[in-house]
Amino acid sequence: MDSDKVRISRMQTEPFCDFMNGYRDPAIRPAMRPTLSFKYDDVLFEELELRASADGNDLKYILPDGLELTVKYEFYPEYGVTKWTNYWNNPTDHDSGLISDLYDCDVTFPMRADPPRTRRNSQSTWEPETMILHATNGANVRSDDHADIPVRMWAGDSREFSCTAGRSGMGKAPFFDAEEGGERKNGVLMAVGWTGQWKAVFDRGADTFRMRHGIQDAHFRMHPGESFRTASTTLLVYTEGQVKAHNLWRRYIREEISPFAKSKGARGKQCPFSAIFWGGIHSDRLIERWKKLLAYGLPFDYCWVDAGWYEPLCSETTDGQSAEWGKTGTWEISRKYHPDGYRDVTKFLSSHGIKFLLWFEPERFIRSISEWTEFLYKNDQNEDQVITALNEEKVCNDVIEKISGLIESIPVDCYRQDNNIGMLDFWRCSDARQKDAENRKGTTEIHYINNLWRFWDTLLERFPNLLIDNCCSGGQRIDIEMLSRSVPLWRSDCQCTWDCCPEENQNQNASAARWYPYSGIGYGPSLGDLYSFRSAYTNGMTVRTWEHADAEWEVGAMHEPFDFAKKYFDEYDEIRRYFAMDFYPLIPVSNENTAWSASQYHDQEDNSGIILAFRRALCPYDRALVTPGGLEPGKEYEFTDADTGEVTVCSGDDLIKNGMTLRIDQKRKSLLLKYKEIKG
Repeated sequence: MDSDKVRISRMQTEPFCDFMNGYRDPAIRPAMRPTLSFKYDDVLFEELELRASADGNDLKYILPDGLELTVKYEFYPEYGVTKWTNYWNNPTDHDSGLISDLYDCDVTFPMRADPPRTRRNSQSTWEPETMILHATNGANVRSDDHADIPVRMWAGDSREFSCTAGRSGMGKAPFFDAEEGGERKNGVLMAVGWTGQWKAVFDRGADTFRMRHGIQDAHFRMHPGESFRTASTTLLVYTEGQVKAHNLWRRYIREEISPFAKSKGARGKQCPFSAIFWGGIHSDRLIERWKKLLAYGLPFDYCWVDAGWYEPLCSETTDGQSAEWGKTGTWEISRKYHPDGYRDVTKFLSSHGIKFLLWFEPERFIRSISEWTEFLYKNDQNEDQVITALNEEKVCNDVIEKISGLIESIPVDCYRQDNNIGMLDFWRCSDARQKDAENRKGTTEIHYINNLWRFWDTLLERFPNLLIDNCCSGGQRIDIEMLSRSVPLWRSDCQCTWDCCPEENQNQNASAARWYPYSGIGYGPSLGDLYSFRSAYTNGMTVRTWEHADAEWEVGAMHEPFDFAKKYFDEYDEIRRYFAMDFYPLIPVSNENTAWSASQYHDQEDNSGIILAFRRALCPYDRALVTPGGLEPGKEYEFTDADTGEVTVCSGDDLIKNGMTLRIDQKRKSLLLKYKEIKG
């Protein structure tokens, strides 16, 4: 796919390279069309009488009745990434026209035509090298969370995808890869930048491919003085294959927009390595547990305190506290369990270089406990469980001040925001109660999501060292906008199961790595199984071994193998930086227990990395031939087996040409190879 042949889906189009750069000189391209489409009072956007002006990369349109649309562009040539965001403003004294069929992105790419069907190839087993759209599973508490879903698209085919319940990463996730047929080198990556209910539509022509996305069922007029932004679009057009494209994507996330990007402040360089504890553990007991963990020399850098630290909390047992954690509403620290409001805990941790992570869920509360701010209900005004009316500016300010006060007073190093209630029904019921409801569909959601981002952006501005963990029932709100503000440290609730299936972790790690370099996983509680522990290796890990309040969860109460913990926690801590670097899937993801799993993570800056492989429990093969990526011809590499210490020297030329044979002599065992370039 040649980028200068990519064309937008407008009646008057320009080559994509001109389109992206045309706004730099208004005299040359004063009337370029943005890559969105909508109807305005049932008139197509391209048929409207418009006034257009350009300011650098931004293009501003004034519609016939005065409504303003500003399209803000960003281009990152090092990664080949283009991003745009649409901003809407009604500065008039009257309602705008009706905006409908809104797609914040509407772009068409050339795509290789399918090979012709003939009598010779018409059998059902025929598999031509034709176009594939790769959709992505969301986090659905399933073994295939974050999995790649390839969909073959023939000429004339259309596919529509959307998320579920107003959660951008539930159902399907908002990440797509359209891969051209033939040599499989060309394609385009697309991320939908909307944290609410998005939809994406894909249409295959004979030799084209159209990609559209927007806010599902949006249909509204804007009131006088009303302004907001809608979904952003991030695109990467590639011509050198999927693997390189996804590594450019990972570098873009890592270096430009993630919380760990150099421009984002002093938030560290990688996700936390945490020990997790229930919020109902007494502060003095929590300190005692940490004294023992520190005495064993375990290399944690965060104390993670999850739900159940707030009023009302009455039960002393784990089972009782597990039943009470959902009674959110006051966000007052339980003085029964934490008489000093966690300050004694954070003071102790800070003196030992340990940071503090605390769980919150400010978007959901129970009315019978507290009505500390305004809320949205669904159909029954007497509903006890409701959501915060974050769509209202005053309520957003209330949330900002309440959470900011706790972050500052405790203090909190990582703010963990969960969300355990579907939002979409609340938003749509709120729309239905508005005046002129038929013409206000989607506006509650739009204002809600805008204020959710404003809430987080304000926290990040007020607390330059603060890290935000985006949870939402375990990874159900992962999208490109959230990745620019936070990291998902618990990207699937599959890991809520005790000792989650290690093969599920292997597959989820490999699948999630295609789209985001920074993410975390929960592990445990059992220790001592190296195959299982290494299966959970990713950039962030949370160990659950001492999680709950009962005596059996005290450090050492279950005779945990601390020699194992020290050795392999140190191993993980040494290599975890690599899981944010370039990713090479050495063996395709498989659900079969007869298979191998193998991945490589490579740091292009110092030409080092790791290969992590697993021979599963029923796999009859003790060898696997793989081709490592990222290695350079003319260089030599030293590979060290982390278990045996055996060192092997290989040339980059040989590995690129002939591959590498991995060997694991026993079933259900792992292999960790650490490698580096031999200098000089």
